[in-house]
Amino acid sequence: MGPPDQGPPDPARSARDSPGRSPMRLLSTLPMPLLPIVALVLAVGVVSYALSTQQISLNFAGGAPKEPTNQAREGQVSQRGPGDRASRGAKRTDGMVVDFNMVSRSSTGFRFTATIANRGQRPVPKWAMAFRIPNATILSATGATVVRTGELGWVRSRTGAPALQPGQSVKVAFVARGVAGGPSSCKMNSQPCARV
Repeated sequence: MGPPDQGPPDPARSARDSPGRSPMRLLSTLPMPLLPIVALVLAVGVVSYALSTQQISLNFAGGAPKEPTNQAREGQVSQRGPGDRASRGAKRTDGMVVDFNMVSRSSTGFRFTATIANRGQRPVPKWAMAFRIPNATILSATGATVVRTGELGWVRSRTGAPALQPGQSVKVAFVARGVAGGPSSCKMNSQPCARV
């Protein structure tokens, strides 16, 4: 006996059972525990696409992050990354420049000098310089008043010393322990050091 007569074909049923099924029909056939996983995969895909086209901007309370300011008070040395160096030849309002020179080194430490010069137009009555050398500790200094030693070297002009006239310089000698090298950061009279 043959199959029973099923009558004329139903066009709506033929569309549902065709190979190009609708996505909703496909999702309805998935077992229930897989639905949250599919939703998560879709959400991650949408976010990844948006990030790759830079169309998403996450802005939490407070708005866009502000650029860090580098305003240190006199004698403070700002922390810089290993690739940053104290400014070389930068213009300063007072014309003060400093030149660091290695004098000697040993297996445990080193000696160096800092020549502080006034290349400006006016006398500088007082000066103060603070700096850091990575992996080194400043032990002592001569030729200036020592404010602080250690990881931070901080010296200033001697009490009662005459103003540093245009064209004049002062040499300060330092003894340090650790790895020999130049300063990673330096401040003089509240401004970044101009190194020569």
